[in-house]
Amino acid sequence: MGVYRCEIRATAGPARGSVLGRRGQLLVRVRLFDGPGVVDRLTGEVAGEEEVFTDLRPSEARELAFELLCCAEHAERITEQADWWERQR
Repeated sequence: MGVYRCEIRATAGPARGSVLGRRGQLLVRVRLFDGPGVVDRLTGEVAGEEEVFTDLRPSEARELAFELLCCAEHAERITEQADWWERQR
């Protein structure tokens, strides 16, 4: 089941993971949520405040950030090539 959220934020912590040598490592929390007043597209009612989050190791967070940047550049390139912006006006 897919659920859409309008906002995404990433912060360092509060979760910690263990690393070799019994040292703790601060994790990166990625949080998906709806901002205030967002309307659910299916019901037409104000969306709930349920948040979805995951904690990533710093290396995983870097990999996700890189993938997001690549996808953003690809989407912009396709949009420009298809002249999508012009047809939506």
